[in-house]
Amino acid sequence: MFELSRESGIPLVEQICERLTQLVRHGQLAPGTRLPSIRRLAQQLGTSAFTVVDAYERLVARGLIESHAGRGFFVTSRPPATPLAAIEAVPDPATDALALARLTLSQCADLIPAASGFLPESWLLEAAPPGMLQRLTRNHRRQPWLPCPPQGLVELREQIAARLVHNGIAASAANIVTTYGASHAFDLLARILLSPGDAVLVEDPGYFVLFEQLRAHHVRLIPVPRRADGPDLAALEEACRTHRPRAFFVQTLLHNPTGSSADASHCHRILSLAEQYGFAIIEDDVYGDLHEGPAVRLAQIDGLRHVVYVDSFSKLVGPALRVGYVAADGALVARLIERKVLSVLSGSALLESFVAEVLDGGRYKRHVERVRTRLMRLRRDARAALESAGLGFDAPLGEGMFLWGRLPERVVPEELVRRGRERSILLARGALFSPEGGPTPYLRFNVCHSDRPPLIEFLRESLAA
Repeated sequence: MFELSRESGIPLVEQICERLTQLVRHGQLAPGTRLPSIRRLAQQLGTSAFTVVDAYERLVARGLIESHAGRGFFVTSRPPATPLAAIEAVPDPATDALALARLTLSQCADLIPAASGFLPESWLLEAAPPGMLQRLTRNHRRQPWLPCPPQGLVELREQIAARLVHNGIAASAANIVTTYGASHAFDLLARILLSPGDAVLVEDPGYFVLFEQLRAHHVRLIPVPRRADGPDLAALEEACRTHRPRAFFVQTLLHNPTGSSADASHCHRILSLAEQYGFAIIEDDVYGDLHEGPAVRLAQIDGLRHVVYVDSFSKLVGPALRVGYVAADGALVARLIERKVLSVLSGSALLESFVAEVLDGGRYKRHVERVRTRLMRLRRDARAALESAGLGFDAPLGEGMFLWGRLPERVVPEELVRRGRERSILLARGALFSPEGGPTPYLRFNVCHSDRPPLIEFLRESLAA
C-alpha cells in the first residue's frame, strides 16, 4: 500500500495516519473501502500490530475511518470535511498588539523571536525533563485526573505560601487562589474590583496585553510614566488627585518592557498614596524570581492590605503550563473563588500537580539560578551587539529578560518592524507598550534571541540606511 521511512523523525504511527489520510482525501480510498486487517498491514509495512492498532484508533477518533465489529476497519461513508478557507482580514502583525501576542506564542522554526516574552524551549525543558509526567502520575496516584478544588490544589498553595514567606510576604495557603496564568488573574480581578468608567492607573510603558484586557472592561486607562527607579511619583500623585483611581497595576521587579526595578523609597511612597486615596495595588511579579539578591516588593511591605499580589509559572516553567495565582486578603479570596467558579469552574489538577512536582525538591530553584546566570551573559552580549547595530540604551545593563532599545532619530519604528517581518524577524515597537499608543522611538528585545547575526545584520543595514 505504501512504505514507511525509518530514517524520518516522524513516528511510524503518525506516518501511517498521514499516508492513509492522503489516500482518502485524494480519492484513492473511496468511502466504504475496507482497509487491510491489522495483521496484514503490519506485515506489509514491517511494523508491529500495536503500531497499526494505534494508527487505526487515531484515524477512527479523527472521523476518517470507522470500525465495524467482527468485520474490520472501513473508510467512513461520510465525505471528509473540507477545511474552511483561511480568513484574509487579519490585522497586520507589525502594528496590532494581539497579533504580536499570537505570533509570540506560535511555533515557527524560521522566525527570530526578538520580541518574544518567553525563554527558549530548550531552557524550559530543563525545568520539566522527560519522565516528569510519569513520575507525577506515580507519586500522586489518581490526583492529576481528579477534579481540582476551586481554590487550587492544597499542596501547591502550601508550596506557594512557603515561597512567599521566604520573600518576606506574610501569606498562608488560605490567602492564595490559583489561576490559568497571570492573564486569567488580571481578568478575574478586573471583574471583581472594577466597573465601567473607573479610572485605572497603568505604567507607561507597560504590559500591552493587560491594556487590551482592561479596555475590554470599559475602564479609563490613566498612564503613569515608568522611570528606571520605578513609577514617576509626581505624575502618580497628580493622577491620584485628578482621577481618584480605583486600582494601580504595577510591576515592581524586572519591569516589562524596560527591565528596571523600583527602589524601596518608591515602594513606600506608592503604598502611602494607596492609603491616602483608597485604591488597590495589583502587583505583577511574574519575572520577580529572576531578580538577583535582596529585593523589595510592595506586598512585602504592605502585608496584603492594599496590595493584591499576582505571579505565574508560565514564564519560567513553560507557556503550556497555564498556572498562576493571586495572593490577597481573605475577603477578596472568597470573591475570587466565586468568580473563578462562574468563569472556568476550576483549575487543572494535572497542571497544578505538575507545577507542584517542579517546585518540590528544589528543582525550580536550581532552574531559576541557571536561567539567571545565562540571562546575565546573554544580556551583556545582546546589548553589545544591538549597540553595534546602532541602538542606544538609557539605563545600566540591569537584569532579566528584556532590553529596551532606543532607535536613532528619523527611524520610523512601524516601517522597521514591517521590514523585519519580511525577513522572518519578529520585533516589538515601543508604541505597543504605551496605553495611549503614541509614537515612541523604542523596541523591546528578548536577550535570549537578540544577538543572532541575521537580526544584527538587518538592524545595522536598516539603521544605517
